[in-house]
Amino acid sequence: MTCKSIVMSYKNNCKTEGPVITRLKIARHYFADGIAQKDIARDIGCHKNTVNKIIKICKNQSDPKVLWLLSANEKIKTSDLKLFEFLKFESRRPKSNKRTADESTEKTITEKHLKLNYGFKRLYKHFKIAGMDMETFTFSKIKGVYKRLELKGKKVRTVNGERRALYNYAEIGAFEQLQYDTKEILDQHALPTEIYQKFKSLKLNLPKYQWTIVDAKTKTRFLAWSYTLTSFYGLKFLQTVILWLRAHNIQNKINTRMDGGTEFFSASEAKLSRWNEQLKPLGASAEWTGGAKWKNNLVERTHRIDDEEFYCPRGEYINNVSDFLVEGQYWNFYYNCRPSDGIGMEGLSPKNKLDSLGVYNADQICRFPMLILDNLFNPLMETFPQAQSQYVLTPYPI
Repeated sequence: MTCKSIVMSYKNNCKTEGPVITRLKIARHYFADGIAQKDIARDIGCHKNTVNKIIKICKNQSDPKVLWLLSANEKIKTSDLKLFEFLKFESRRPKSNKRTADESTEKTITEKHLKLNYGFKRLYKHFKIAGMDMETFTFSKIKGVYKRLELKGKKVRTVNGERRALYNYAEIGAFEQLQYDTKEILDQHALPTEIYQKFKSLKLNLPKYQWTIVDAKTKTRFLAWSYTLTSFYGLKFLQTVILWLRAHNIQNKINTRMDGGTEFFSASEAKLSRWNEQLKPLGASAEWTGGAKWKNNLVERTHRIDDEEFYCPRGEYINNVSDFLVEGQYWNFYYNCRPSDGIGMEGLSPKNKLDSLGVYNADQICRFPMLILDNLFNPLMETFPQAQSQYVLTPYPI
């Protein structure tokens, strides 16, 4: 006896009539016609285990009508075909995967995404800094959740939706374009309550302000701190960084962009001109953003990184000014050696980027010493009051 109802091979018949009808015909040949499994398999060109699996599925059914229709020789009505949905192909998707996030992990990732609007790379760094179990929150699991649920980080765009780079990163050199800004360390929007209260304590006497200079090309950073904000400190810290670069054989012209804050030149063109007079002998110049914060976005972006990756996680280890400077020194060198996602960085760290550009002493440049500007320049002001207006500098050859 042959399988007269199936004239094509099993595979082709499934494509033509569908798996449910094809498998139903196979089951009826076995139950109604009494054809052996190996004979069915030979006639329709499939393995006997395929037929055996279909028979087992049918035997496990408990619906009396299903069992009766399988063994009857009567024609099955179209309305009864829905009873045989169990004959559909089962998904071959793995039931579990150790590299896939479980339900609890996925819930934590989605909740953090809704709260922080981070992309998957930044969320991974956030979990790592927060001390989460990185065997549970692996990079691949976080990325998989984002891909599966189509999660995306929040992006701020211009009115017409364009994204424009501030610089032609392919043409500018290392330390040709710097960005300069300050931040108040005691930020209630960024610090947890316990860290905020600790830093506020008069007993610790910690600095209140952070001064940051960032190189646009390599994202290399230079940090200092102070107890007060003055334009004198603003100019002298910039001159100190430039002198540090000159001492390490950086010879190109250096331009620095900053906002018009009182710690710089108070948006005064006359004061900016005086700054440039004192920077000119060092082969450097300064410009201001004209009130457009996006023109200083590189350095502005680092303030949030400082809060999330330095002040919040390391604040508990800072119990005096010495601890503050030691932690700050480690932090800034770590920052200069961590991979950056910035434009033109290709995932390199600032130090690696300097190496790739042929700066042979990149390691020394990245080890800029941490300074408290009050301690460095106040004695100078007391000894040489005229120093507050200007230094006497010899021109630097460009």
